[in-house]
Order: sequence, then structure tokens, then C-alpha cells
Amino acid sequence: MGVRRFAVFIVAVLLCAACGGSAADPPLSVTCHTLYRPDAESADGETAPSLTVERVDGGATQPQRLEFDTLTLEVFYAGVAPEGNNVVVTVSTPDGRPLVRDLYQFADGTQLTTEFAGGHGFTGLQYVFHGDASLQVWCDAAEA
Repeated sequence: MGVRRFAVFIVAVLLCAACGGSAADPPLSVTCHTLYRPDAESADGETAPSLTVERVDGGATQPQRLEFDTLTLEVFYAGVAPEGNNVVVTVSTPDGRPLVRDLYQFADGTQLTTEFAGGHGFTGLQYVFHGDASLQVWCDAAEA
């Protein structure tokens, strides 16, 4: 299964899990962890920063970014929408062209704490490739 299909599958599972629930406060924060390699075939120059987005009650947050040489990670709470609370995770090129954009919806404050094997949070472990570079991303949520 390709990376893109896997990401779509994960989003579909999370969307289905949110069906029929009642909206509640989202998690206090979402932390996304990364492993960036300028050359996907080598550990030379790899970095592993993370970023945390704090919840703002009643609205969307400003996107938090991690910028690498060839990829940018952006994460934000999109606020309360008709379909419930959600978090958006985007990986784009330096010129702003999105490569991957995932929307994680949840009906209550606990659904984003789903743990996959390996401790890879509610997103699972995602790989994004652009040119020779690779970016691994996984996000987890603090308790509501």
C-alpha cells in the first residue's frame, strides 16, 4: 500500500470513528515529531525537531511551522466546524505547494490519543518524500 493510500486510509478510519459522537473540547495541545533527512538514503544531516500547538478555546490557532531545506511542516487547530473539532497537518514544498494535507476530526477529547504500534500517536507514522529528501511525521495529543 502506497504512503498516500495509507494516509487516506488512516484519515478515513479516524473520520468513521468520529461519526455519531458529540463534540467536546479538543486536546489541550498537539505535538508533532519529525525526522528530516536531506538525503533519504543517508543519516548525514538528519534532524529531529518537534512542534507543539496549544489549543485556543473557541477558535482556530495560528499555524505552527517547522521549516527544513526542502519541506515545511504546518500544524494547526482548525477550530469548531459543523462536523466537529479538527486538526490539520500539512507538508509542503518551500514554495508553498502542498504535498500532503490531512484533516483529523474528532468528536470528543480522547479520540486523538489513539496509539499505533511504536507510539506514533493519532496520525500514525507518515513518510513524505520530495526530491532526495524525506520527512517522517507523527503527532500525538495531550489529555483534554
